[in-house]
Amino acid sequence: MTEKRKAEAIAAARSEIAKRISRFCTSLSPEEFDALLDRMAKLQWKYQMMPPCSQPADAPRQLRELLE
Repeated sequence: MTEKRKAEAIAAARSEIAKRISRFCTSLSPEEFDALLDRMAKLQWKYQMMPPCSQPADAPRQLRELLE
């Protein structure tokens, strides 16, 4: 992904997150709120681009079987 597309995706996520959480973060200074938005938007972008791998529920059982 190009840096331009990444920046656009992060900006869109930041805007969306700001709409949802602004009323709950009234005690934060503008600088703190911006820092929070930056962190949350980058995390959202990261997990949209590289979702966490989930293991099936029976993975430990399969591992025990392989080790026996």
